[in-house]
Amino acid sequence: MDLPTCPSCGASVLDEDATECPFCGASMSKSSSGKPASGKNPPSKEAPGQKPQLTKRPKRETVSDDDPFELERQQQAGKAIPLLRKPVKGKMFRVVCPMCDTPGFASPKVVGKEVKCRNPECLAPVFLVPDPEAKDRKPAEPAKPQEKKKSKLPLIAVLVVVIAALGGGYYKLTQVPDGSDLAKPFDLPTISNASRKSFLPDKDKPKVNPLENNPQTDQQTTSKNNVAPVSTAAIQNKALETIIELSRSRENRSKPFSRRLAAEAYAISGDIKASQAQIDYIDSVKPALPFYKLFPLIKIGWIQLNQKSGTELQETLAQTIQLAKQIPEYGGRDSLDLVARLAAFWVAAGQEDQAVDLIKKYQAENSLAQLSASLQIAHETNQYDFESMIDLHHRWDSPQWVATTLILIAHGYPQEALNWAASASDPMERTEAVTQWSLAEIEQSVKKKQKPEITKIQPAEKKLSPIGNALMYARCARKLISLKQTETARIFLTKAISFLSDTSVPSPITLGNIKAVSEMTLPQAAPLEFLAQTYLQIACAESELGQTAEALKFLNNSVQAIRAIAPSVAAVQAKNNDASNFNFREQIKEALNLDSSDRLRRGINNYKKQLRNLKSAAENRETLLVKLLSQAARSQLATQAWKIAAESQKATNDNLKDALLESSLPAVILESINLKNPDLKTQIETALNQSVPSLSKQDALIQQTTSLVMNGKPEQAAHEINQSDLKKAWKGQLSLQLLSTLLNQSKLEQAIQFTTAIKDPVLREDMLNTIGAVSAIQGKIAPVDKLLLESNNYTPTERISGYLGLVSGIQATKKDEIPSTPPSKEQSKNL
Repeated sequence: MDLPTCPSCGASVLDEDATECPFCGASMSKSSSGKPASGKNPPSKEAPGQKPQLTKRPKRETVSDDDPFELERQQQAGKAIPLLRKPVKGKMFRVVCPMCDTPGFASPKVVGKEVKCRNPECLAPVFLVPDPEAKDRKPAEPAKPQEKKKSKLPLIAVLVVVIAALGGGYYKLTQVPDGSDLAKPFDLPTISNASRKSFLPDKDKPKVNPLENNPQTDQQTTSKNNVAPVSTAAIQNKALETIIELSRSRENRSKPFSRRLAAEAYAISGDIKASQAQIDYIDSVKPALPFYKLFPLIKIGWIQLNQKSGTELQETLAQTIQLAKQIPEYGGRDSLDLVARLAAFWVAAGQEDQAVDLIKKYQAENSLAQLSASLQIAHETNQYDFESMIDLHHRWDSPQWVATTLILIAHGYPQEALNWAASASDPMERTEAVTQWSLAEIEQSVKKKQKPEITKIQPAEKKLSPIGNALMYARCARKLISLKQTETARIFLTKAISFLSDTSVPSPITLGNIKAVSEMTLPQAAPLEFLAQTYLQIACAESELGQTAEALKFLNNSVQAIRAIAPSVAAVQAKNNDASNFNFREQIKEALNLDSSDRLRRGINNYKKQLRNLKSAAENRETLLVKLLSQAARSQLATQAWKIAAESQKATNDNLKDALLESSLPAVILESINLKNPDLKTQIETALNQSVPSLSKQDALIQQTTSLVMNGKPEQAAHEINQSDLKKAWKGQLSLQLLSTLLNQSKLEQAIQFTTAIKDPVLREDMLNTIGAVSAIQGKIAPVDKLLLESNNYTPTERISGYLGLVSGIQATKKDEIPSTPPSKEQSKNL
C-alpha cells in the first residue's frame, strides 16, 4: 500500500489521516496520492525503497566520510536547490555553506532540505540546511519503538555530537561576543565593530585551534608535572612564532589588535624587519584601524633613537606624525593607551610642541585614564608593581602627563623628562609630574647604592612654587622612609617645612550677619586643597618618623585649610533657619537698607540664592574633610583623625562643626587600626552606640577582595569583582593591584587562578601580559610558557598578550639600566 506523500517536500507520511506534514509543516490536503508533487525535490534523507524511520531524522550541517547517505546525495546533486548570491523578495533566508563558509540566500522553506553551494570550487557543494527549531520540537514528539533500528543508535549519537559542534561554530561566526567596556570605544562605530568585522578572512589561513597540532608542544614538557628547562632565547623564538600562529585564529577578539600585538612583540625583541611585516598585516585585516601601527612604530623609534639611526628615525617619526591624525578622539582605551607612549617618543625626538598638543587633546582624569596610565608606565618601564603604583583612593590630576614623564626617565632622558614635567600649565599637574621625577631620581640613587643627596633633586625647585616644593620634599621624605633612609628623610622633611615659613595657616570661614552673608565671596578651592595636601604629606612623614605631636599639628593645619574653602553645613543650615522666621523680612530690610517692596523682594531672593550656593560649597567641604582624614587614617594617623572628628562633632561653634561621625570616616578608621588598637575601637563603637556607618562601596569591595586574596581564596575574590556594579575601569585597577600582590608574594598559581576567574576578557589580557612579564623578570618562565601553550581556558588574544608579556620580560632582564624589581609603593603613589 502506498503511503500518503507531502505535496510540498515529497516525504512519505505514516499517518494516513495526517492534515499537516510532520517534516515541513505543509498542508496535506493538496494531494492524497502517494506520488510527490511535481516540481518538488524528493526527500534527501530517505533512500529509495527504504522504509521510513519512526523517529524524526536528525539535522546535519556537513557531509562526513562515513555518512551512509553520502552516495545518494551525490546522485541528487543536480536536484539540490541552488543558493542565490543576493537576497530577493521571498528568498531572504541566509544559509552559510559549512564547507567553505560561502553565504547564500533562499526561501525559508529550504530548512531541512538539501541545497547547493553557490561556490563552484566548493569541495562539498550539496548540504542539508539545519532546522533551528528542530531541537525545540524534539521533546514534543512521542518516542517510537526502534526494535529494528537499534544498530544505528551509535551513528545517530555521533551525528548529534557533530551537529552540535557545527552549530556552535556557526553561532560563533555570526554572533561575535563583545570584548569589554574597557576596550569598547565611546562613539566611534569603526572601532566598535572591530570584533565583528575581524572575523573576515585575511591573507592568512585562519585556524580555530592554531596550537592543537603544534609540533613544538612536546619540546616544552616531559610530563604533566615536569617542565623541561629551555633557554630564554628558545622560548622567545617560540613565543614569537606562536603569536603569529594565534593571530590567524578566527577566535581573536580583533584581528587588527592581534596583529598589532604581534608587531609590538617583534619590535620589542629587536627584529625591526619582522615587525614591519606584521605592521603591514594591520592594513590587510578588517576593519581598517591604521593608527594601531603607531604602537609598534614607537617601539621601533626608540631602537632607532638609541642607535642614532638618522634617516630611518626621521622616516619613523614622519610616519607617527601622519598616523597620529587618525587617532580617534573618543577611542577609549585604544586612544588612551597610545598618547603617553607617543608623546614620550616625540619629546625624546625633539617634537615637544606636538607632544603637548597631543596630551592636551586626549587628556582625561577618569578611572579609565588612570588605568591606562598605569599600564603604559608598566609596559614602557617594565615595572609591573601595580600594588605600589595604583592608589585606589586618589587620582592623578593629569595621568597622561605623569606617565609621559616616567616613560622618558625609563628610556634614559631624565633632563627631557624634567622639562616636560615642568611644562604643565596647571600648578597641581606640574607638581605631580615634577614630584614623580624627583621620586624616580631618589630611587635610582638608592638602587645604585649612592646617598640620595638633596642636590640630586634641587634642579626641580626652580620649576615649582614654594608650596609645590614643600609637597615635593615631603613626598621625597616619605619615599626615603620606605627605603630605610631615615636620617636623609629627616633632612628632606626639614627642607619641606622651610618652604612654608612664609605661608600662614588659613582660618576657617565664619558666617557673619545678614549683610556679611549676602556679600560673601568664597575663595578659590584649588589652592587651598593644594595647601591642605601639602600639610597632610608633612603630617604623614612626621608620624612615620615617630613625631606624633608634630604630626597632629600639621594634620590640624590641613583641616583648617579645608575649612577655609567654605562654611560648615551646620552654619549654613542655621542661616536658613533664620531666614524662615516671621520677622526675617524686617531684619533683611534693615540690614540691607531696602526701602521699597520691589527691592525687598529681590533682596530676599538673592539672599536665599546665596544660601543655596553656600550650602553646596559646605557639602563639598565636608566631603573633602572625610577624604583627607580617611587618607590620614590609612597613613598611621588613625588616632589623630578620630580625635579631630570627635571634637568637630561636639563643637559649639557652628563654623567648626562637621558631621564627620555620620560619614564613612569611622569605618575607615576602624579598618585601618584593625586589631592593633582595641581601646580606640571600643571608644569609637561606644561613641556611635555600636552603630558604625558602613564603608563606601569601593572601600567595602577593596576590604573584601583583599581579605580573600590574603587568605588564599583568589577565585572568590574574582567572583566578588565580577558581580560588583562599580565601573569596570576602577575594578580593573583593583584587579591589577591584587594580581600584583600575589606575584610579589611569588604565588604564581594563585595569580593564574585569579586571572582565569575574572570575566572581563580585555582585563584578562592585561593580567596575562603582567603575569608573563613578571614571571620572566623573576626567572619563572617555564610554568607560564607551559600554561599559555597547553591551557584551554584562554582565547587566542589572551594567549598573545601573555606571550607578549614573556617577550617584554625576557628583554627587560637583558637591559642593565632597567631595574630588576619594580618601584616601591611610595614612588608612584598619587598625590
